[in-house]
Amino acid sequence: MIEELTLGGFKSYGRRQTVRFTRGVNKISGRNASGKTTLLEAVLFGLFGDVPGVDSRDLIPLGGGKLYVSVVFRSPYTDRRVTVVREGSMVARRRGDTAEEGFRTSTLYMEVEGEEKPYTREREIQGKLRELLGVGRRTFFNVVYAKQKEFVEILNPRQVRMDAILGLTTPAEMREQLREVRRELEARGRIHEKGAIEERIRNAEAAIAEGRQQLEEVEARRKDLSERAGKLRAELEALLGRGKAVEALAADFRKLEGGRTELEVLRGRRRERENDLVGLYQAIGDQPERHLAELQERRRTSVELEERLGRIVEEDLGQERRALDGDVSRLNHQIGEHLELKEQGVAVCPKCGQRVDHELLEEDLRRWRAELEEKRARVEDLDMELRATQAQMRTARERRIEAERAISRLAEQLKRIDELREITRRLFEESQILARRLEAENEALRIRAEAEMDASFGTAAEAQKAVEERLGLIQKERASVQADVRSAEALLAEAERRRAEAERRLEAQQEALQDSRELLGRILEYEAKIGAVERIVERYGEYERRLRDSTLKLLEWLTYKYFQRLTDQDVYSACHIDRESYVLEVQPLKSSRLLPAWRAGGGHESLLALSERLALLRVRGFPHLLILDEPTDAVDSENIPQLLEYIARSSREIGQVLLVTHHGHGEEEGVNLITVRKVDGESRVTQEAPRPAGAD
Repeated sequence: MIEELTLGGFKSYGRRQTVRFTRGVNKISGRNASGKTTLLEAVLFGLFGDVPGVDSRDLIPLGGGKLYVSVVFRSPYTDRRVTVVREGSMVARRRGDTAEEGFRTSTLYMEVEGEEKPYTREREIQGKLRELLGVGRRTFFNVVYAKQKEFVEILNPRQVRMDAILGLTTPAEMREQLREVRRELEARGRIHEKGAIEERIRNAEAAIAEGRQQLEEVEARRKDLSERAGKLRAELEALLGRGKAVEALAADFRKLEGGRTELEVLRGRRRERENDLVGLYQAIGDQPERHLAELQERRRTSVELEERLGRIVEEDLGQERRALDGDVSRLNHQIGEHLELKEQGVAVCPKCGQRVDHELLEEDLRRWRAELEEKRARVEDLDMELRATQAQMRTARERRIEAERAISRLAEQLKRIDELREITRRLFEESQILARRLEAENEALRIRAEAEMDASFGTAAEAQKAVEERLGLIQKERASVQADVRSAEALLAEAERRRAEAERRLEAQQEALQDSRELLGRILEYEAKIGAVERIVERYGEYERRLRDSTLKLLEWLTYKYFQRLTDQDVYSACHIDRESYVLEVQPLKSSRLLPAWRAGGGHESLLALSERLALLRVRGFPHLLILDEPTDAVDSENIPQLLEYIARSSREIGQVLLVTHHGHGEEEGVNLITVRKVDGESRVTQEAPRPAGAD
């Protein structure tokens, strides 16, 4: 089985160390808190990746670091050597706004002798372990491994734990799963609705019968209304046929009235155009040609005057004005330069170089100033003359423009007169043509009216009046029949609506009935399934009882046989296990009463606990390994040597025993002695050479 354990960074084991195990008893001893149990936990962690009741974070030493565990074992079934290696460390994990540390595996693999490729996934490793060991994780933790202070608890165990140890949870779980299936079938099948659905079916059947009766009544009413509406429609069609000729005649009379209105409109338009002609003749007078000649002469004289005044302004006055502007500018310049010489008092002219005579200079300035005033006065007079001439030009231009506008207006009026004459002539001709056509149509309509009404009329107006009266009577009768038709059609539509509504209700009730029947059928199917499940549950219950009884019979028989092998004391005649509480009971010799094993006292209690655990291994088909953590804690000090002796003898029944015990107990029984001690707070392992059985 277990051949070698290598661990480092695992709880109190800081540096990496290797422990080798042998067949038979492997006794691990040392003082309290030295790290003995940690070796067993390392074996469990190496094989299964966790330790029962221990958080993986607590496996890392307080100082941190990287955890390393390697377990080497040999399969009891294939004899293959297997190595499982696990490495891990603490890593920070963020949850929301807080960060905490958690354990994470960094390396994981399992190598199997004879296989090239290692296993690296946890699920693959656990499946292969079960194949190689013959048991799974739960059986290993509950049967193979006995935790500290749990050694004798097997005599009076918890029922749930004992079911798990014996492998009886599967039938119970299966039975519970079947019960869950039953509950699921009840929920899916809506079994609780069966009564309501049956009542719904009865109500739907009654409603369908009532609906069919209502539908028959509505259909009969609809047929009667349909026949009445058909008769009224036929009557209306006949009435419409009789009234078509009268309506056509009345329409023609109304159309003729439109023609007369059109004639009056034409005559009115001709009168309006004639009035427009009268107004235009009054506006232009009796002699428009003479008036036009006068206007043209006025325009000609205005143009000539405007042109003559323009030449005066531009050629005569303009030239003189420009000459005066030049003289004024020249005199201003001369006066300015000589005033500057005078003010500066220079003796020689800087431009011509002549000597400056100031008296003569003063005389020239007076003469130039007088000439300048004269020129300016002439400029003002000339400006006044220019303004007057320009005003006359504007007046002449305005008269010209006025004359041109008058000529344009007169020309437009003459043109308009010609247009109005043509329009008036055309309107007169159209009126004459329309009047002759209306007179002919009027006579034709009178003759048609006499033929249609079978009466004679002196005028078309009398005929039209008679036609309108006949049409009014026909329309009144038609309106009455149409009202009857609409009423009948409304009643028929209501009957159709009620029939459709009744059909929809009937169809809905039939669908509801069909759905309810289908649902009831499914409920009955589910009831049959539930019945089958209940029968299976009963069979599983019976199977569970038989399995428990047969398993416990084998267990109590093996327990008694192991007890006989481990001791030569013949004090009990049989062992019995209570089928409900799983309490191990013994029957003393010459007694008919059963005694609970946990009340046997002395070394018998621990011996019976060891015997039952060995029997469990045999029952579970795994007589290869037993791991005991401080089994001596469960017995008093006087019985410790005896218990260790029993455990040593058990190695003849079990291939390998890993035993953790207090320092100083059981050295004489150890085949492979492993000592654990603390050095500077760190656990250290020392091993002696394996001692042959029976050595001093």
